[in-house]
Amino acid sequence: MDEREIGARVKGSVIGMIRGTGEITAATVTTVAEVVRTTVRETASTGGLVGDAAVRAVKGAIGAAGEIGEEATDTTAQTLVHATSAASKVGAAVGKAARAALLGTVRGSSEAGAISVSAVSDAARTAVLEASKVGADVTTAAVGAVEGAIEGAKKTSLSAEQAASAAATGAIDAAGEIGEAAASRVRRSVIGTVKGVRVMAATASDPDADGEDRPASA
Repeated sequence: MDEREIGARVKGSVIGMIRGTGEITAATVTTVAEVVRTTVRETASTGGLVGDAAVRAVKGAIGAAGEIGEEATDTTAQTLVHATSAASKVGAAVGKAARAALLGTVRGSSEAGAISVSAVSDAARTAVLEASKVGADVTTAAVGAVEGAIEGAKKTSLSAEQAASAAATGAIDAAGEIGEAAASRVRRSVIGTVKGVRVMAATASDPDADGEDRPASA
């Protein structure tokens, strides 16, 4: 399976699931994560690069959420209230897609015996960049990515702190490519305590960044 096929496979699967339910529900997150997990694991079993597979899978998942969100926006009456509501739904969908994609990436790469902080960081970086491309809130994608990494790290060789910090680092670096304001927002959203896990990051723009406590995510 080549890189383009990986992205198309994941995107098609996610679009089918979202259209079936109308949104990304908790059950959908689990299913999307399983699609990404299986894709990453199968790629490794055929000699493919896990990191590349993970990046393509993340692109497919975020792209699908953004595409469905655009369809919803196009069919919504174009009043300010409705447009704002549609934009909010797109952001929420992308955030959940990012969570599912990182969850699947961490578990799939672990099962393939190729889990690493760099793979987690690259996947989170991709999630934030793709969120920006589809016009979604990058902070929502960043938080989703960190939460997915934390959940995925259970029963792997990475600790929750390692996985979360790797995801945060990738998310902040990606936001830095978008702009200083985006980097600042993302840094504030992911550094500190997320789901009870202490998160820190060493990024290219701020290598000595430390975590400041913020309320844990629900």
